[in-house]
Amino acid sequence: MRKIVIEPHYLGSLEYFTLLMQYEEVCLELNDSFPKQTYRNRAYFLTSNKIQPLIIPVRYSNGSSMKEVVIDYSQRWVKDHWGAFYSSYGKAPFFEYFGEEFKAIWDQKIPDLASLDLTFMKLIFKILQKNLTISFTEDFHKEYDIDYRNLINPKKPFSNRKIYQPAAYPQLFGDTFAPNLSIVDLIMCEGPNAAQILHKSYLGSK
Repeated sequence: MRKIVIEPHYLGSLEYFTLLMQYEEVCLELNDSFPKQTYRNRAYFLTSNKIQPLIIPVRYSNGSSMKEVVIDYSQRWVKDHWGAFYSSYGKAPFFEYFGEEFKAIWDQKIPDLASLDLTFMKLIFKILQKNLTISFTEDFHKEYDIDYRNLINPKKPFSNRKIYQPAAYPQLFGDTFAPNLSIVDLIMCEGPNAAQILHKSYLGSK
């Protein structure tokens, strides 16, 4: 069984899921030190006039691992993220099929970031009809056969990593295709065809 080791992402990008679709098992790293400004707690939606970053506010101490990071529900981010989701995709072809399933996860107010990311990941794989085993690192090790930890980073363009090549599909806004948004953009626009587009988007190894 081909296994990839990588950190969990929040409503991961097309690059992220393009990569994961190539494997039978994903081992999620929860024991490394939590870094700032990564996809672990941010996603990008296409709105009517811009690409909007959505960031989950979190609380943690220096040196905290991913599994120790808790979500700050004193801020109104759930309302903001659902509002962005609805305004971006409420008129998308597959919103009526899947929109409420995403909302139900936000409404749970899951306390820690790793569990929230994992719950969304399981829903996304269900929609993609991808039978993928999810496991977790028991502690932090530096060496794995297929190791993509901290490589998919919003600070660097996806073109640098040689994983994802944009396979265009009809989006709701704009005249030019916006690549590498959150997977929800593809799911809401293409539904069952999303998995095929992800396979078309795969460039190969790093």
